[in-house]
Amino acid sequence: MRRNLPELFISLLLPLLPFTACRDNEAEKKKDFSPMREYSHRMLMTKERLTTSRYRPEFTDEFILGDVNIDTLNPRRFYNYSGDLSGRYIEALATYYKAGELPHLKEIVYEVLKYQKSDGRFGDTSLIFIEKLIGREHMPLLWGNGRMLVGLLEYFTQTNDSTVLKSAVRLGDFFLGSYRQVTGEVSKRLEGLGADGIICFTQYVEPLVKLSKITGERKYSDAASEVYKILPSRGILHSHGYLTTLRGVLELYDYTGEKTHLQYVTDAYNDLVNSSDFTVYGSVQEYFGGRGERDEGCSTADFIRLSLHLYKITGNTSYLEKAEFALYNSLYYNQFFTGDFGHHTFDANGSFSNTFNAAWWCCTMAGLRAMQVIRDNYFIEKKGNSIRVNLFLDTDYSDEEISFSLRRQGSNGGYHSYEIKLAELAEGKFMEIRKPSWAGETEILLNGEKSDIALKGNCYFINNKLNRGDVLEVRMKYIMRIKRSKGNPVLLNEIDRPVTGALCYGPYLMGIDNNLDYTFLAEPSSNYIYSNTVIQASEDEKLKSLTENSFVGDIYLTAYYKHGGFPSYYQTVMRPVSEMTFSRHPYMMVILQFVPESAVNARLIDRTMLVPWME
Repeated sequence: MRRNLPELFISLLLPLLPFTACRDNEAEKKKDFSPMREYSHRMLMTKERLTTSRYRPEFTDEFILGDVNIDTLNPRRFYNYSGDLSGRYIEALATYYKAGELPHLKEIVYEVLKYQKSDGRFGDTSLIFIEKLIGREHMPLLWGNGRMLVGLLEYFTQTNDSTVLKSAVRLGDFFLGSYRQVTGEVSKRLEGLGADGIICFTQYVEPLVKLSKITGERKYSDAASEVYKILPSRGILHSHGYLTTLRGVLELYDYTGEKTHLQYVTDAYNDLVNSSDFTVYGSVQEYFGGRGERDEGCSTADFIRLSLHLYKITGNTSYLEKAEFALYNSLYYNQFFTGDFGHHTFDANGSFSNTFNAAWWCCTMAGLRAMQVIRDNYFIEKKGNSIRVNLFLDTDYSDEEISFSLRRQGSNGGYHSYEIKLAELAEGKFMEIRKPSWAGETEILLNGEKSDIALKGNCYFINNKLNRGDVLEVRMKYIMRIKRSKGNPVLLNEIDRPVTGALCYGPYLMGIDNNLDYTFLAEPSSNYIYSNTVIQASEDEKLKSLTENSFVGDIYLTAYYKHGGFPSYYQTVMRPVSEMTFSRHPYMMVILQFVPESAVNARLIDRTMLVPWME
């Protein structure tokens, strides 16, 4: 029996489309929330989450300061991680303050400084940091103070506020005094404590290096060189603290040039991405060693930033592509319709709805900060007279040499298009466009005509002289490949036997969710998807009301399959996992079985068991 796309899921999903997340002042926001500007839209969602009253809990001044001005009678969650939320908040919004937005941030920063203690810390002064007393209860304060130090230093970087720097120096000195008390006995005492373990010390590598860069005082970077050595092997550590430490060690390499620091990070990175702690979404679990079934937005943000920094240092594009994959399929997927980032629970085949795991106390700020860093530091790359577009982010970019907008333009004739509109380009500068491994045949047009390009390594060099107002159109045919748990990916159109794995279309990981197709996911869901029936869905009339209102409607795919529970020839929809942000994160399956259509033609099946929920 043939079953075409169910009409029910279209009516179910319409209330959850991206535009419904921004109904307030919709006329004012329509331009910013165009479906061709997903990156900008997602950043704006999170910024507004942190600065408006639309969702709860609201980030009021009192709420933000709740980990430094502690109300023990009516505390908010994780108040004892003193400086964690408030420090991250300052870090994530400092760039907006510099740009003339959010002037109130300065008041928040100065209010925070009022609660700094005489020894430089924030939080409980009854916690004494001496060797015989240091234990689990000390770690939350230490962790939160580390994130506060990062926030204060970022604020200083953006404002050059000497008062804030003095406060940061006092906090850095507090840590140095605490670290001197860390003996082998203390390290042993903190083993196996997850988020409240030794990582609360090692996460300080990042702000210590920043302090040395800003002040010129090597005592901080010297301490950082020793601190990270107490980090144990990955084991069952909390992934956020572990990856934050690695990011700090890479900053240390940048500052000192000592290759042992770089080797430490690359060894740890390679071990991680080749382990079971690395997920199909291109990121990591909340806890290593199979201790949990969740991911974490902070850890994903860390992994992306670490990968991009490794690319910048080494030039190895595999780091860049891992970061890109994690951005689209882990960080995007990890964002909720509120703008928050957080956790998602998953099993061997996909992810499923659970409690609303938006981690407003950490992940929301970490996700926004990562997106700022990605756009500002890695969107483009400059070498000599060339400016290379490294990432296909649908957003705007501007600096002293170039100003442009990049927009996704949907698909036409099998090509997916990106439009780059130049507002400014410095005299004598040329442009390059990265050639990603997930794209096949590629064309680049200049003002509607074929441009003069040369493929050099993994990028297209544009020989034409470019001027203000020029428009480049990059047209790519996406590759369909199946990522397997073992072995290299296989091309979908080349399989000649059953293959189990995750389908990737271009840079996107595809999934089937129960908002669009509850039948596919109904028990037993050991279904076979016929590989030769997978096609783009954007031209399907039944789906147009959905795809035309999606950021990535041109990426949707349809395919026919046989259900594992009964004879059938049904049609299903696969869409990027990133779309779950706007669908309230239903159950989603990403590990699928693909087979070439067998000699026994499934189309001839005309007998089916009763399916009670069929219309």
